[in-house]
Amino acid sequence: MYNPVFKFFQGVLLQQNRRNFLKWSALFGGLATNPISLSANLLKDTPILTKWAGCNVNCGTKCPVKVHTQDGVIKYVSTDDEGDDSFDKRQARACIRGRSSKYKVYNANRITRPLKRVGKRGEGKFIPISWEQAFDEIASKMKETKEKYGNEAFFITYATGTTGTIVNRCTKGPWARLLSLYGGYLNYHNSYSTAQISNAMNFFYGGSPSSDIATLRSAKLAIFFGTNHVETRMGGGGIGYAYQKALEESGCKIIHIDPRYNDSIIGHCDEWIPIAPGTDAALIAALAYVMIKENLLDRNFLDKYTIGFSENTLPEDAPKNSSYESYVLGLSDGVEKTPDWASKITKIPARRIIQLAREVSTIEPCFIEQGWGVQRHSNGEQGARAIATLACMIGSIGIEGGNTGVRTGSSKTYDIMGMPCPNPIKDSIPCFLFTDAIYRGKEMTDVSDGVRGTTQLKQNIKFIFNTAGNCLTNQHSTIKEVDRILSDESLCECIVDINVTRTPSNNYADYILPDATMLEQEDFIRPSAGYYSNRPYIIYCQKAIEPVGESKPIYEMCLELAKRLGIENEFSEGRTQKDWLKYLYEESMKKNPLLPSFKEMREKGLVKFDPVKPTIALESFVKDPINNPLKTPSGKIEIYSIKLAQMQKTWKLKQGQQIVPIPVFESQREGPLDPLKEKYPLQFFGYHYKGRTHSSFWEISAIREINPQEIWVNTIDAKQRNIKTGDVIRVKNDLGVIQGIAKVTPKIIPGCATTPQGAWVKYENGIDIGTCVNSLASLLPTAISKGNGQHSILVEIEKA
Repeated sequence: MYNPVFKFFQGVLLQQNRRNFLKWSALFGGLATNPISLSANLLKDTPILTKWAGCNVNCGTKCPVKVHTQDGVIKYVSTDDEGDDSFDKRQARACIRGRSSKYKVYNANRITRPLKRVGKRGEGKFIPISWEQAFDEIASKMKETKEKYGNEAFFITYATGTTGTIVNRCTKGPWARLLSLYGGYLNYHNSYSTAQISNAMNFFYGGSPSSDIATLRSAKLAIFFGTNHVETRMGGGGIGYAYQKALEESGCKIIHIDPRYNDSIIGHCDEWIPIAPGTDAALIAALAYVMIKENLLDRNFLDKYTIGFSENTLPEDAPKNSSYESYVLGLSDGVEKTPDWASKITKIPARRIIQLAREVSTIEPCFIEQGWGVQRHSNGEQGARAIATLACMIGSIGIEGGNTGVRTGSSKTYDIMGMPCPNPIKDSIPCFLFTDAIYRGKEMTDVSDGVRGTTQLKQNIKFIFNTAGNCLTNQHSTIKEVDRILSDESLCECIVDINVTRTPSNNYADYILPDATMLEQEDFIRPSAGYYSNRPYIIYCQKAIEPVGESKPIYEMCLELAKRLGIENEFSEGRTQKDWLKYLYEESMKKNPLLPSFKEMREKGLVKFDPVKPTIALESFVKDPINNPLKTPSGKIEIYSIKLAQMQKTWKLKQGQQIVPIPVFESQREGPLDPLKEKYPLQFFGYHYKGRTHSSFWEISAIREINPQEIWVNTIDAKQRNIKTGDVIRVKNDLGVIQGIAKVTPKIIPGCATTPQGAWVKYENGIDIGTCVNSLASLLPTAISKGNGQHSILVEIEKA
């Protein structure tokens, strides 16, 4: 039997000896004959076929790729070449990550057969088993778990390795449908990316309203807080390109406020203002102080559209001097939030704070945006709300060229339905607390742990499905502690991991099931899953090759389990994966007549729509607030949050935490004012990197080589520690030690250090030589959202 996968090795086999050939033969199933006869077959002059697919990792963009195959083997991957470089006819070009898809398919780390654990949890010892054995044993354990603990014991972890598709997705896809029909499972809410800001904006705006990045073309001044579109969303289909084109057309002044000189600053920025991480709310308070004293506020906007900035707009039951203005002037706590006060906290000179306050309040329109790094601190909700307050103080909301202070997005006008997943269980936990729910689930409540849908959980998590995710360990926090929790088989009794490659997380699985990639199956990539600015498009993945080895699409896995659980008919409704795609798409067409036919989508693969009018956030509300109220208790923008005032009285918080109705500056845990700074003097955080999307693409060595894992240390701090670029250094705190290569640079503010997040953890003698920043991050959740404040880390650094 001849296996066409080996044609991938055409250029290698002619040169390698038989020993190396047999190694690859064993990896891909041992189905070939010998190198000579194989090479003869490879040299056939057969046509190269082209199929459309998409990159569906969670960078915030969903770019199309073209897959070029010969005899069922991928030869190379290119991207969109339809259109030109003009903004409204732009090509949705995939970045290097999307174009590297071939190396994810043909990877020495690829899982090609079902695996079963034989060692202890976490050791990473597995043996291959048949699909039949895997399905039988997993179904049996599911029945046992349901009978013993109830359906609340099942959990599908938060994951982002496959997002935006209809079927091949790690969230509301086949696994969610299977468990829903089997009686349900414990839900989660929030995300690792946006827990703090999404909750903060719900209290502030009743949602997260943001303008299309294309409206930046009309701005005269733009202030970006921790925003980095060029590096995080660098694909041509997304807003990284739109950001650059908008700046070219606007000619506005650009100021970036960030601890790190990021790639969005290069070539597009008039000024970089370095700031101590997690101190944005202090800066905003000082800006407000100057604007109040110099009468630079837009009082008309504040009085008409907001509550709580000043005493006269407070809710009736609010205490005296509880407004934001009273806080800034020191009437509530005796501390005036002067530029000098803020300068000591933020490390920004007081004179620059004064100048910035005058600029932001007099140059119109002013576009204010924050990235998601600002909120990923232990005080992240407060920082996010403070930046939104700045947008209100200048009235730059609901107008062309302005923004709400939220991270910008797209003008979404198209969507496709997902698979129906009617989960009968409504209990939900913050996704970051899944490890808590393993060992103390029945103790978790709504007022102590942010549980929703119930006042208290009924069961601990006993059975986990982790599909296309690395958050079991690598993207979680305090990895040594997570290892202790997951390694204890008396806690979570079964873990099933579904992925295309081996990862640090699936070392803790009891079963690993080999998934098919987006190049190996048919599926839609939903337009609403990415940020594309004003030109939406839909991708239909046309299936370029058959799945490598014995890997399967997850729909087929769930269908086989459904048969064994007695719910096959309910699960499939008689449909194949393609049938589901057709059905869901045609149902979506009923709501949107602009969508082309399913046949046309399947044949074309990529369909672009005409540009739409860029969204201006809260435009209708500002024009008519009475008939377009916000989804807040007051119907207005709540600088003083009525819900948070209620939560302040009822919620039970960890020691040192607080809930305040207004966005005060809160000295964060492991921040610049923490006494722990005496022991660990440097603030440390991870940043999103062009070489990865979270931890995805780490397994591709070519990308690692051109995007090295480095630890940035400021020149001053490095000199004090006798560290030079290229030195092997160790970063340590009470939670762990990571080791990596130093990069000495002035591109990080003194007193701070940073490394790209998402590197794969690898412990040797108790030291993480994989340089995973989460080895140093705390498991303590934030007060309001119970999110991951993973950027609040204090460390010391030394030579290894």
